[in-house]
Amino acid sequence: MNEMLSWLLDLNMLDLGAENVRFGFERPLPLWGWFLVVQAAVALAAWSYWRLSGSRFMRGALAGVRAALLLLLVALICGPQLVQSDETVERDWVVALVDRSLSMTIEDVDIGNGRISREEQLRRSLQRSWPTWESLAEQRRVVWLGFDAGAYDLPVDMDEQTGEGMTLRLDEPQGRRTNIGAAMDQALRRAAARPLSGVVIFSDGKSLDEPSRAAMRRLRAERIPVHVVPLGSEIPVGDLAIRRAEGPGMAFVDDTAPVTVEIERVGAPEGLGGTLRLLDKATGRVLDERPIDPDEETQTITLTHRPEEPGDATWVVEILPDGPDLIAGNNRAEVPIELIDRPLRILYVDGYPRWEQRFLRNLFLREGSILSSNLLLAPNRRPSQEGDVEIDALPDSSGAWGQYDLVVIGDASPEVFSRKQLEDLREHVSVRGGGLLWIGGEGLTPEAWWGTPLADLLPFTRDGLRSGGATTPSIVRPTALAERFGVMRLSDSPEEPWPAELSSPDTGWSMLRWRQPIDPAGLKPTAEVLALATPAHAWGRPDSADATPLVMSMRYGAGRIIYVGTDEIWRWRYGRGEVYFERFWLQLVRLLGRESLARTGRDAALTIEPRRAVVEPTGAGVRIAIELLDQSLVEIGLSSIMVRLERRRLPGEAEDPAPVELTLRPEDRAGRLFSGTWIPTEPGEWQVRAAESALAGYGLEERITVSLPDDELRSPETDHALLARLAEDSGGKVFDPGDLSQLPAELPNRRVRLLSETAESLWDTPLALILVVMLLTMEWVGRRLVRLV
Repeated sequence: MNEMLSWLLDLNMLDLGAENVRFGFERPLPLWGWFLVVQAAVALAAWSYWRLSGSRFMRGALAGVRAALLLLLVALICGPQLVQSDETVERDWVVALVDRSLSMTIEDVDIGNGRISREEQLRRSLQRSWPTWESLAEQRRVVWLGFDAGAYDLPVDMDEQTGEGMTLRLDEPQGRRTNIGAAMDQALRRAAARPLSGVVIFSDGKSLDEPSRAAMRRLRAERIPVHVVPLGSEIPVGDLAIRRAEGPGMAFVDDTAPVTVEIERVGAPEGLGGTLRLLDKATGRVLDERPIDPDEETQTITLTHRPEEPGDATWVVEILPDGPDLIAGNNRAEVPIELIDRPLRILYVDGYPRWEQRFLRNLFLREGSILSSNLLLAPNRRPSQEGDVEIDALPDSSGAWGQYDLVVIGDASPEVFSRKQLEDLREHVSVRGGGLLWIGGEGLTPEAWWGTPLADLLPFTRDGLRSGGATTPSIVRPTALAERFGVMRLSDSPEEPWPAELSSPDTGWSMLRWRQPIDPAGLKPTAEVLALATPAHAWGRPDSADATPLVMSMRYGAGRIIYVGTDEIWRWRYGRGEVYFERFWLQLVRLLGRESLARTGRDAALTIEPRRAVVEPTGAGVRIAIELLDQSLVEIGLSSIMVRLERRRLPGEAEDPAPVELTLRPEDRAGRLFSGTWIPTEPGEWQVRAAESALAGYGLEERITVSLPDDELRSPETDHALLARLAEDSGGKVFDPGDLSQLPAELPNRRVRLLSETAESLWDTPLALILVVMLLTMEWVGRRLVRLV
């Protein structure tokens, strides 16, 4: 039957038995229109048979057939059709943006019994509110996007058995920067031409940009609210961070080894202090500790320790904050050190007996950690020597000078050395890293040395030394640089390393009666001042213009030089015996010995400055230098040295980053020092190693840390104000992470109902033709019967 009807109605797309199939007209008439049509058809048909002959019944029947035909024709003109209506509902969208940057790892959320990270706060918030999100997903389409520098899809897993229930999969946050504005733009593009009921942002607000004007215009025009869930602490929590920790690398047993630590305070106002400790990693024993000034944003603290056991060791620098600290991971740094158990080898040459010479010689002799040869040499005098090791002659080659870690030259004449010996000594300092200590005197040092090969090893120029000696009583005051080098620490108090009585002229014995007046303007560019001499009359004025350099240090090639412009340190013995005198000189010679030790046995040295860099395309870059310390390497005649820089793979990277190659060019004609500048372009941990085949096997390898200038962990404060402003401008609300139950009520219903119709016309079907022909035939047959045809 259905097949017959389908043929009669010529149905191709519709099924008469399907739901929502109804009869209709393509050009429908209103009800009153049909009423008029019926009346007109009946009237016209009645009128056409009114005056004809025949029985009234037959004429009435034929008029009825004609009226039916007229009505059928009108119906066909109106376009009869079968229509199937389908209604679909397009669900509105809810876009959830979840912050996946590294700032989410910061632990600044106070939960009463401790602090948790922003990431943990996010996970707990999602866990508590997940039934709300599942309910939303039943009525709306919820799109989960993670964002840092940009937005990307977050995977949502469904239950494989039931196909119901969803679980949001969050990996560990890895983004190094956050761009909320860019993420918003991408999210709005993702929802373009879709009914969007709202955007929900889970973030700490830390961002390099803000939503664009175009995005805000669309949000306001389409009345799309942005609801925010601020994460992290609104009140900044301070962070004490170790930015750099450097040790000597190598040191002698029983030597005071300094560890210099740079500390930075960020994220909080003044008042966050703590304690900086130096520990032995193997035993956990505290080696030294210093208080951290709570009022300084950046400060440099020097920790010291006198190791007792030789061998390789690892010291740990650790911050113990007084209050809440934002990032525990930057409170600790390791400092490797190699401890050597052998005496410091010293050659001391002076020109004549004097108080400083006698006491210094005796100090070298009785100090168990020093092996010395002490000589008194003058051109017209019989040589005299006294020491632990007697020598037959002065060293006559660079290799012979290499048996000494340190050479001390007092008020001696350069004539006791041959020119070659002085040239070899200069090479010993500049190439092999030997130490040289000058002790100025009233006679020969430094005046007699200006025309010698060692003139370059004096830390000031000839014009920098004023004529004569200053006999005005003076007191000694160390500079901040001395603290970093671990010298001038004469007291037993870590808080006051320089005894107050040495800086006061009231004691009398603390004053020097003679010193060399050195003009600060005459210092060489690389010279550094470790101590100043201030006239007694200027005591109490630390910035007095009368203060002149007394103890100076200067790098020369691989070695270091120290110049002491007085021989009056022995006067301190009157006040406290040997204590201050010994500590003054031993700390200086051990400083030179440590640096000499670090160079001993090394054929080449790789240096990087600074070791912590920032990605700045227009910055000064990182200086990488290789110094050839072995003459045989110099004689190879390298025109350049290639170094390779390799970055450690970051989490989430599938492949190792491509290495970077840098060519170092010679800085001097001798071809001993090669350097180049590298401009970092990517953050991370970089390993620098020499790629030159001639330097293979020399262990030239260092590490450098490169960070972004806008690294979120460098400024870890939240920016809840940005989130609140975004919500206010878009008509959204700020929700507490612990309660999102009211979120669905704040999302407007933007669902769209779509009605689609499928129609098949009936006016040209076989049934329509049959009806027309049938009515015409009936009227014709009837007219024949009544003899009207």
